[in-house]
Amino acid sequence: MNLYQQFHIFKTVADKKSFSGAAQALFISQPAVSMHIKSLEDYFGTRLFDRNTQQVTITEAGRILYEYVVKILALLDEAEKDISALTGCIRGTLSVGASFTLGEYVIPQILGCFKKQHPQVRVSLQVTNTEQIVRLVLNQALDLGLVESRVENLELIVKPFLKDELVVVLPADHPLAGQKFISIDELVALPLVLREQGSGTRKITEDRLKKAGVNLSALNVVMELGSTEAVKKAVEAGFGATIISKWAVQKELKLSTLVSIRIEGVSLAREFYMIYNKNSSRTSAIEEFISFLISFFDWQEYDWRCIVNGQDEGSFPCKRD
Repeated sequence: MNLYQQFHIFKTVADKKSFSGAAQALFISQPAVSMHIKSLEDYFGTRLFDRNTQQVTITEAGRILYEYVVKILALLDEAEKDISALTGCIRGTLSVGASFTLGEYVIPQILGCFKKQHPQVRVSLQVTNTEQIVRLVLNQALDLGLVESRVENLELIVKPFLKDELVVVLPADHPLAGQKFISIDELVALPLVLREQGSGTRKITEDRLKKAGVNLSALNVVMELGSTEAVKKAVEAGFGATIISKWAVQKELKLSTLVSIRIEGVSLAREFYMIYNKNSSRTSAIEEFISFLISFFDWQEYDWRCIVNGQDEGSFPCKRD
């Protein structure tokens, strides 16, 4: 553990006023946080925090160190940016959080392509729900969040970066599989396998159907499952149809085990968003990845054969012919 990382841990403990809170934000154990704070205290020969069962209070020495640590970390970030600009070599760390559809079906390929272009950047990805990602970005435990719905928070910068559409998915041998569209009456008659209540996909599905005049209680929901993979397996096994992101079924569509159709007169289009903390400094690695997402996910200029057909990540995304 280098001094830069120890300073980062120290600042997080001071900001959180909690060793356990810092450990949770940094995804390390509480004993590891305590060990590194003790190492700093040994180095400076004084206590930096007063600890009791109720709270952690920064000492006078800790307050002095905190002022310098904030300046040191900011200066190191600026130095990294300037050196990267001079050498053309982006380095550093990048911690990304992605909600489930993005984290399971889209972002790993994107990070792989980014890593090939910038091998000196150390990349980490956490896949969790949108609420957790927002909290971690606000706490500066994540550099960037990628989520499936727009977030309203004055401390965050929120930008759309990728279009999505929810589609009805059926087994390939289903009687309706040859249709391009399904009517609302046909949808209501179908047995449905859906994500659990509270999932982003389930929420937008119900919101859009309700706006289209569909009585949600009339839907024939035969099964609720906690993951998109489980939903797809249930549909492949013939338990019913589902409504999920088109990104989640690219492989099955290619293999012709599932087919997708749209609901007549109902728009299930949406956008995915990137979020980052407007109050945190952004390293060259973070800024490069943000630019990478914005420039590469231009819906008008690019298609997504690299994801659908499993092309080499180094050529991702593919310009249209």
